[in-house]
Amino acid sequence: MLNSYGSSGIGGAFPQSVLRAEQTGGGKWLADKVSHSEGGVNYKGYGISGRLCYAELELLGVGGECGGICWFYGEREPNNFKVVYEGRTTVLEHISGKRIVGVEHLSAAALSFQNCEFKLNAPQGELPLLDGSARVWKEELSSITKGVPQSKELNFYKNSAKNFEIKTEFATAKFSAFQDSAQLPCLFVSYSINRFNRKYNAEVKIETTDDLQKILEARTFIFEEELALAKLSENLTECGVLIKGGTANFRFPNEPAYHKILDLIGDISLYKNKLPSGSLIIYNGGHKLHHDILKSLLSIGNL
Repeated sequence: MLNSYGSSGIGGAFPQSVLRAEQTGGGKWLADKVSHSEGGVNYKGYGISGRLCYAELELLGVGGECGGICWFYGEREPNNFKVVYEGRTTVLEHISGKRIVGVEHLSAAALSFQNCEFKLNAPQGELPLLDGSARVWKEELSSITKGVPQSKELNFYKNSAKNFEIKTEFATAKFSAFQDSAQLPCLFVSYSINRFNRKYNAEVKIETTDDLQKILEARTFIFEEELALAKLSENLTECGVLIKGGTANFRFPNEPAYHKILDLIGDISLYKNKLPSGSLIIYNGGHKLHHDILKSLLSIGNL
């Protein structure tokens, strides 16, 4: 379900698995794991457009600089792409003209695998939303890398001495670099949402892969007041959380704010499987603001 308000190395042979989804009715797609002799992980489900789409992931290499997803594997200059904001979501545009929609959840999940690079095949140019979180992506990347030693350390860009602030009519973001050169790299995020008389807040300090777990569990959401305007496909009814009245079936308190942090770290780690080191305080953000944050981080040389 769509968020409201816009919201390379050498590897060996490791045990792998496949994920297949079967339709159960009512627009819900449940994952069913099966064996696959060629290795890799396959997904079939509904993308943000409501279309049925397919994606395949395979382990490409182990021991690279920082791991991550090779989004356009097989293309000339696979890393020659740009991140754009379009239609209230995140899109990757390759120099060849190929595009991939809905990449931020997979990008966030890949942060937990710092020494592994994965190749992606997304023939429809769109990734399935699955349950609206990054949990399934994380689980299946784990199955692909079974037997590969994993460190809990995350990759961070070098500390920058520069700060910035972004203000729009409805949202704000403030990045503060750590002034102490001896400060161990980490990303502190405070994310607040105040919409339709509902407030959600989350604060996290991201130092290791353990700090990502709760964030990756958080599902996308939409307020009932925005549902008609969003014109979402009925196929997406199980791909997130509908916040209706004062109630919602959350996995844990303040799940919407944690999901915003999921989108944030996914959006800003698309170019490289790394995070900035510093403090980010965000109010009523979304993908558009995250893209502005990414541009600002690039402009000050933090990424």
